[in-house]
Amino acid sequence: MKKGLDLKDIVIQMTISAIYVVLVFVFYFMSFEAIQFRIAEILLVLVFFNKKHTIGLVFGTFLANYFGAFGLIDALYGSLATLLVCIFLYTFRKQWVLALLIFPALFNGLVISFEISYHFDTFNVYWFNFGTIALGELIVVALLGIPFMLSLKKTDVLMEYLT
Repeated sequence: MKKGLDLKDIVIQMTISAIYVVLVFVFYFMSFEAIQFRIAEILLVLVFFNKKHTIGLVFGTFLANYFGAFGLIDALYGSLATLLVCIFLYTFRKQWVLALLIFPALFNGLVISFEISYHFDTFNVYWFNFGTIALGELIVVALLGIPFMLSLKKTDVLMEYLT
């Protein structure tokens, strides 16, 4: 197994980042705020194929959030949440369905709720924010992420680039 990233790896990671950003901005109206359904999160399943895809996902999250409503602070918190999600998804990849249903909702709920509560001084509604963010994340990964994962597994052409 080779170490580091070659040109092909860099191109793949930047493509993942670009797709993530495009999905966030195409669905901007539901990608931000306390109640959100970020369609781009279906790309989290890519980590199950190769942990290197964490790079593309974290960078894509950073860019999308940086150019979103809350700028740098959201880019940092969102990237942290995505990094944690990717680490745990890869660690528990053998139980991918369960991992996909737990970790994105859990870490986005915890981290983004903290960001919102801290930024707007609304710690009194932290758990409400956690619930709405986690629920939105769960709905996206359950209804779209799982079918996306299953369809990717059946696509031989893409598998060459994903693994």
